[in-house]
Amino acid sequence: MSSLDQKYINILTQGQGIKLAGNPIQTENFSIQKTLRDGGKIRFKIRYSAELKGFCLLEVFLMRAQNRTRTASMTIPNGGSTATVQEQEGEFSIWELGDYYFFFKMSSNNGTFFIEDYQLYWSAS
Repeated sequence: MSSLDQKYINILTQGQGIKLAGNPIQTENFSIQKTLRDGGKIRFKIRYSAELKGFCLLEVFLMRAQNRTRTASMTIPNGGSTATVQEQEGEFSIWELGDYYFFFKMSSNNGTFFIEDYQLYWSAS
C-alpha cells in the first residue's frame, strides 16, 4: 500500500468501560489540539450495548470545559430491550482548541447502557 492510500488519523481522546444506569457520567477533561481549522474531519465513534425495560435515548454531549457549553452531541435511540454491541459514528464540528469533556446521559432511568469504548479522532480526509 502506498502512502497515498493511507489516511492520517490523530486520536483526540478515547475511553472504555462506562456503565450508565440512570445517573449521568462526566469524563475527565482532555485537550483538543486539532480542529476543523486544520482541515480534515472530526469524527466520534462509540460502541455500546444495553439492557433496557423501555424506550431510552443514549445522549452524548461534547462540552467545552472553559464555559461548560455544548459543542457537539449525538443522540442514539434504543427500542427498549437487550441490545448486543452496536456501533455508531458521526461527525462533530469542533472549531476551537482547548479543554473539553464528554457528558453521557440516559433520557430515562429504565435500564443500563454499557459503553464498551469510544473515540474522538481527527482525520486528514
